[in-house]
Amino acid sequence: MKILISDEVSPACVGKLSSQFEVDYKTGLSPAELANIISEYDAWIVRSASKATASLIHAAGRLKIIGRAGAGVDNIDVEAATQKGIVVMNTPGGNTVSTAEHTIAMIMALSRNIPQANDSVKGGEWKKSKFTGSELFEKTLGILGIGKVGREVALRMKSFGMAIVGYDPVLNPSEAAKIGVELVSLENLLARSDFITIHTPLNKATENILNKNTLQMCKDGVRIVNCARGGIINEEALFDFLKSGKVAGVALDVFNSEPPGNNPLLQLPNVIVTPHLGASTEEAQEKVAIQIAEQIIDAFSGKTIRGAVNMMPLDQSVIIKSSAYLNLANKLGSFTSQAFDGPFTKINVCYFGDVLDHPTELMTTSFLTGLLDNVIENVNMVSAPVIAKNQGIAVSETRSTEHQDFTHLITIEIVANGNIHTVSGALYGKNDPRLVAINEFMFDSKLNGFLLKISNDDRPGMIGKLGTVLGNHKINIAQMSLGRKGIGGKAMTVLNLDQGIPIEVENELLKNGFADVRFISLNNVLQPFSLQRTNA
Repeated sequence: MKILISDEVSPACVGKLSSQFEVDYKTGLSPAELANIISEYDAWIVRSASKATASLIHAAGRLKIIGRAGAGVDNIDVEAATQKGIVVMNTPGGNTVSTAEHTIAMIMALSRNIPQANDSVKGGEWKKSKFTGSELFEKTLGILGIGKVGREVALRMKSFGMAIVGYDPVLNPSEAAKIGVELVSLENLLARSDFITIHTPLNKATENILNKNTLQMCKDGVRIVNCARGGIINEEALFDFLKSGKVAGVALDVFNSEPPGNNPLLQLPNVIVTPHLGASTEEAQEKVAIQIAEQIIDAFSGKTIRGAVNMMPLDQSVIIKSSAYLNLANKLGSFTSQAFDGPFTKINVCYFGDVLDHPTELMTTSFLTGLLDNVIENVNMVSAPVIAKNQGIAVSETRSTEHQDFTHLITIEIVANGNIHTVSGALYGKNDPRLVAINEFMFDSKLNGFLLKISNDDRPGMIGKLGTVLGNHKINIAQMSLGRKGIGGKAMTVLNLDQGIPIEVENELLKNGFADVRFISLNNVLQPFSLQRTNA
């Protein structure tokens, strides 16, 4: 494995990785220079200087992991990485305390005009009245985003005697109450807060969340701190409200464009700025550097995938407990894609019985990985869900604790080429995946190796013809399972074979009265936890 580190990180990161991988530590590379070398690497570590653009990601033929030594991933095209099956990791916990402390420092500086007073005294002035501040005691602090940093800020600011209100659309009110935060609507927070601090990621929901309309809802004289991401506050609207006095002051560690250049906000006396220092402490840089190195080592060793922003976390306990069911789901996906003609438009994965003790979302992803791998290159557990969505496949899940025929069962309901089909599988023993039903036909076929699925009218002699054709071509039958709709009705047979069959055998079976002849290979499917393809 070969790893590129293209931004400055703690030497501890380089040391940890170098003990197991080949590491190139090359900082200050231009996009053109990166494009020339990125295809050589299996993992790429960045901070905020390097931009992992879609064009660079597409040029990275071997890349399996992009690791961000820090929290924000806005310098990484996560969608492009996901499409290529590349895991994007970050280390949000490593700089939590550092960012929270910087936020508090900005709140204090803003409330007491410390930077302005410092410049005044150094300029030879002594104008105490000019810099009269505002106490934090008994004021209301509004926190936008009660994640890791927001929680730490809340816990610390309570010691100043502040009332804490928070806005977070995914946080449970009872969880917020545990840390002394009253969860309110955005409008309520804006109307009540004397100070507002931002701790949300930058996404479609949060971009320009503080704009002309929402800033107008704020208290007169509100003070605002942003140590999260540029783009969350509309800078043009903020400038106008600072000029009018509606916003008494703002402290910014981040900007829409960094460095900010000739940003008009820099000309205002009630604006305090720092050059994106939230995570810039020796302790934080050491933590995130070691953390990203450990995450990459764990991922490549198969132990765990932690810190991924574009897939579910995986750890060794899940691998040990659920690998057999994930393998079953993966095999069902591969079987389904070869047994029916697409396009697939709807898939409902139904889970029954004891299988609910395992992560169904992960099993559904494993099914999609098997389904798509036969028709699209470079599909894995990262890319499968987004590829399915982009292919127009509507994916859903159904769960039931009981099923009358099996203690555990996975049934796939499919709409393919306008036709509705079902495929069911179960585990026999600890790790023996079986096909148990196709539509209304019941089977007991191993989901391994080479299979042949055929249909015919139920009449005497058909099984003999099947055996004769295969025997004439020296194809041995390992196991046969037959299902039918009563005497003389439609029949379907699934055979496990010792080898594959050439196309001329399929054509000969069609000439002998068989229909829908499908040769299915389950010898080379994607293993659910692997970042690479392996034999089954």
